[in-house]
Amino acid sequence: MANGATVGVIANPASSRDIRRIVARGPATTTNDKINSLARLMEGLAATGVKNVLSMSDAGGIAAGLAGIAAKASAMHWPNLDFVDQKITHSPDDTINAAKAMQDAGVDAIVVLGGDGTNRLLIGSTGSIPVASISTGTNNAYPRRDEPTVVGFAAGLLATGHIDSAACTYRAKTLTINAGDISLPALVDIAVVTGDRIASGAVWDADSLQEVFLCFAEPDAVGLSSIGGRLQPVSRRNPHGLRIRTDATSPRRVTVPIAPGLVRDLGITAVTALPPGETVAINADSGVISVDGERSLRFTADTPVTVTLQHDGPVVLDVPRAMHEAALPTTTTKGEDTHG
Repeated sequence: MANGATVGVIANPASSRDIRRIVARGPATTTNDKINSLARLMEGLAATGVKNVLSMSDAGGIAAGLAGIAAKASAMHWPNLDFVDQKITHSPDDTINAAKAMQDAGVDAIVVLGGDGTNRLLIGSTGSIPVASISTGTNNAYPRRDEPTVVGFAAGLLATGHIDSAACTYRAKTLTINAGDISLPALVDIAVVTGDRIASGAVWDADSLQEVFLCFAEPDAVGLSSIGGRLQPVSRRNPHGLRIRTDATSPRRVTVPIAPGLVRDLGITAVTALPPGETVAINADSGVISVDGERSLRFTADTPVTVTLQHDGPVVLDVPRAMHEAALPTTTTKGEDTHG
């Protein structure tokens, strides 16, 4: 890459394809939608003086579409665009390998297009590089729905040194599920589900839930984390998480948007804080563990299963806070209305 600030871009071609598009009303984000978001992102990056963009390669048409727009005269003011030289495997490894290549290249920030699953792949792959997320998944509790142009501004301001990283970034919390020799991380939630099937993927049946562990719980969220948001909100920056036990027969009820367009009523038996660093055992003897809303592994009474909350996720670029830090000082006169 040439001299100057460099921003990495990861756009997952497989995001927005899970079962919640069928059983609920999960949104579909097309390849053209993602290319359009990238073009808006590039405009924001260009406006802040970013010189280089190193983008993930893919065989789904995103990289080719972005390169096509970059070659037009209308994009001559964009940063220099290059792509990671990587073998395309059509698997999660593509995202992981792209992130590692960007870390090796010394990019100043990374912007990722995807949902909860895409962002989870970045755990351990981006080091101390600040990461901003643009929501293009089916269910998106982790990436906020910030306008890509504004995300480009925020990432560019950080990459070029116009704002202080310490003021607008934080280390994300993670949950780790340990079951025998298997260890899986989550950025949003881990849930214990009845049954033994994992092929159906996303958790959308509220009656199957037994226990939910949350990194954060926002009242305006959708998905499993919305349960905590309705009961006991926990911010992303708060040191602790949340543990919720459910029972369909409990008289204590809560109504939540468990998936886009899918509202369900749950019985709640307990809500407790989950301290960082403390390893807790789940209550169920058997069932399925979901990670960030996706059924991932089966377990039985022969396998002890524990959950631990830690502060070891990606370094998050807080876009609203970054833009607040970049706000220009103004001089007001007596009687002037500064609130619009």
